Amino acid sequence: MIVLKGIAASEGIAVGKAFFINKKHVKVNKIRISDDKIAFEIRKFKDAIKKAEEYIKHIKDISLQDLGEEHSFIFDVYLLLLKDDMLIGETERVIKNEKVNAEYALLKVSKKLIEIFEKTEDPYIKEKKNDVKHIVNKIIKFMTNDGFIFKETFGESRIAIAHDLSPSELVSLLKQNIVAFATDLGSKISHTSIIARAMGIPAVVGLEKITDNIISEEEMVIIDGFKGVVIISPNSEVLNDYLEKEKKYKEYINELQKLKNLDVKTKDGEIINIFSNVEINEEIEISNDYNAQGIGLYRTEFIYLEKGDVSEDEQFLILKDAVLKNKGKPITIRTFDLGGEKLANLLPHPDEQNPAMGLRAIRYSLRFKDMFKTQIKAILRAAVFGDVRIMFPMVSGVEEIRQAKSIVKECEEDLKREKKEFRSNIPLGVMVELPSLALITHLINKEVDFFSVGTNDLIQYTIGIDRNNEYVAYLYRPTHPAVLTLLRKILKDAQKAGIEVTVCGEMAGDPKYIPVLLGLGYRNLSMSPSAILKAKMMISKIEIEKCEKLITSLKRCKLARNAEEKLDKFVNKYASDVFFH
Repeated sequence: MIVLKGIAASEGIAVGKAFFINKKHVKVNKIRISDDKIAFEIRKFKDAIKKAEEYIKHIKDISLQDLGEEHSFIFDVYLLLLKDDMLIGETERVIKNEKVNAEYALLKVSKKLIEIFEKTEDPYIKEKKNDVKHIVNKIIKFMTNDGFIFKETFGESRIAIAHDLSPSELVSLLKQNIVAFATDLGSKISHTSIIARAMGIPAVVGLEKITDNIISEEEMVIIDGFKGVVIISPNSEVLNDYLEKEKKYKEYINELQKLKNLDVKTKDGEIINIFSNVEINEEIEISNDYNAQGIGLYRTEFIYLEKGDVSEDEQFLILKDAVLKNKGKPITIRTFDLGGEKLANLLPHPDEQNPAMGLRAIRYSLRFKDMFKTQIKAILRAAVFGDVRIMFPMVSGVEEIRQAKSIVKECEEDLKREKKEFRSNIPLGVMVELPSLALITHLINKEVDFFSVGTNDLIQYTIGIDRNNEYVAYLYRPTHPAVLTLLRKILKDAQKAGIEVTVCGEMAGDPKYIPVLLGLGYRNLSMSPSAILKAKMMISKIEIEKCEKLITSLKRCKLARNAEEKLDKFVNKYASDVFFH
């Protein structure tokens, strides 16, 4: 029995025989060619691109028919890369100018492109390198007559084992009775991992050498997508244990699915409003499918990640599409929330010793006013098509709020002059994520139309820790008395002014902490679409009165550790079956 630890990319338990995919890259040699061979190499290259395009379109059609429109967008990224001049056009130029074979030319050009993505510190931009690698590998395989082979559907469930998997290959494999996968490479934020989570396919990635540990397709494999563990050739005791877990997990998922179209209310009948946090428009489809009441947080950073600054018209079309997909429900669009090291070379930015505490979010927008106005104008134009609100991130005080509101007014005047259709006087709010703002919510509740509580940064800045730092992550406790005090104050100040307040940080999407938020008095929660069903289940099992008593108990705790223990006991008593064990 071999036990390998990797990255838990998608939750779930799966047991089955291995299906081995040799995904190591084809070896490419540099070959000098004569002038009369240039046309042949370019034709070979173009033919491979055409085959790759047909293949991607075929997989996209499968995705549309069987997996839904919300997943097919990923394949458009690959189709665009097949027309990208920096990749395709430059490869042709290298073939002509350097007189080398097409495979080598493509690999040389792609390496330069990948290096650009590698230089950034932002994980989402860095992940783009894998899109380039996947499409380049596909083109090379077609040039060497080694494209992906479609096999007959297996008669039994199989676990795919690969060096790496592209989204298109995963979709193809799902048609073949593949129920989970494990790869040498990959990250939690890759497109392939996103599809796996959306489809509920257990997956473990970043295992480094799993392909070296699989000898034959008769080997039994266990995927534990909760622990990020893969077990090869388990002994009978472990196998039987996981077969039982797999059965229970399927029953658990079936119970969650029953909640999709039900109203969200507590056991004693209190209505709770559930919204979605989305990063790309296609996630709105999932939000609608799970019956969310709108978009509580629409992140705009992804619009900028590939191109840097984006034109007003381009942003308008993306945002209009999001608003229309949201079908008239409220959508809160957060303005650009990047800065520091996350921008890399894509946007202008000064060197800073401590970028995490520097020119970020609203500060960046106010510094680069023209770019900010471009975004605001696009949002105001998109607001014509639905119930749109604007939210400003990382605000520290009243001055920034007034500056931002003034710029919105400027944008309205600009659009009037330009005779463009837009909606004026739309609701404006702030993300309460800095302790400085949380402490003065009584001063700003008349300045804005709503609050959104960003618990991730609020907790980190309040306690003064980085939750991703393994040495201090244990201190990241949402039940810390300082955090509970701030959360209570924010809500009370919003209620005094009669404005809406929504929690849109990870605390809202973690079922364990939902009783805390309800006990404090919050009734609007916004979370990742994938967290909605578990949230619904938790809410249905608890009563407001008991949640309020829990808060009274937690407030007596001087130690956050003790508060966490009391919360664990509460959850185990009333809603232990919300969590898969």
